[in-house]
Amino acid sequence: MEINKQHKGQVALVLVLIMTIVSALAVSLATRSTVDTRIQQTETNSVQALVLAQSGIEQMLMNPSSTTISTPSYSASLVDTGMTTFSTGRIDPGSTVELNISGADFVTLTGFSVYWKNDVGNVGGQPALFISLVNNAGVITDFAYDYSGLNGFTAALDGSGLGFEKRTPKINLAATVSKVRITVLGAPAFMEIIPLDSGAIFPSQQKSIQSIGNVQSGSENIKYGLQYDESTSDTVPSIFDYALFSGGTIIQ
Repeated sequence: MEINKQHKGQVALVLVLIMTIVSALAVSLATRSTVDTRIQQTETNSVQALVLAQSGIEQMLMNPSSTTISTPSYSASLVDTGMTTFSTGRIDPGSTVELNISGADFVTLTGFSVYWKNDVGNVGGQPALFISLVNNAGVITDFAYDYSGLNGFTAALDGSGLGFEKRTPKINLAATVSKVRITVLGAPAFMEIIPLDSGAIFPSQQKSIQSIGNVQSGSENIKYGLQYDESTSDTVPSIFDYALFSGGTIIQ
């Protein structure tokens, strides 16, 4: 009888352990299912917010005269940049940046200076600049600057005052100038182009559209932001430089 009682006690203990494990598994599965559902819902809401942010950008592009658009689902705003100073990202050798001067006030804007520095990822690089001013008659005036003034280039000035390695002297502008193109040579560079003389500003160099999509889900507010940047100048790929500046032709 004592043996049977002992066996019954062991069976009861095993049953308790089994029930504990089953309960723990059930709670774990229920918790995991709830978490998975919340993750899936969050991902769905994020995608919806992204689509709404894209809609805001599309609406701004379709209505170029608008500066702001606001709805319960998204808000978008248009900002002109690059007027007091025009900063570029990393410019690869052979690539060209076009400075927008269309509609400039040449009474106050009499010239500009370009500050530049080597890309830190390119140790020892010394990028050079080739700057072309094209006037209304198609006459081109070229300027070439590098670090040491070799091979027909002019040695640039020190640009460390603004955190750059080199800068050009003042390059004069006049109302007859229709285009300004700056080509990086030799090594990648970061540039900053600054209008000169008191009160001088450039026309808008870049239009930036910032759009935020908004999805309300219960007590949560899911937002997704996008930014679209567009150059205001009709910049063409650098492959066309030869035809534009030499009077040559392109043959396919």
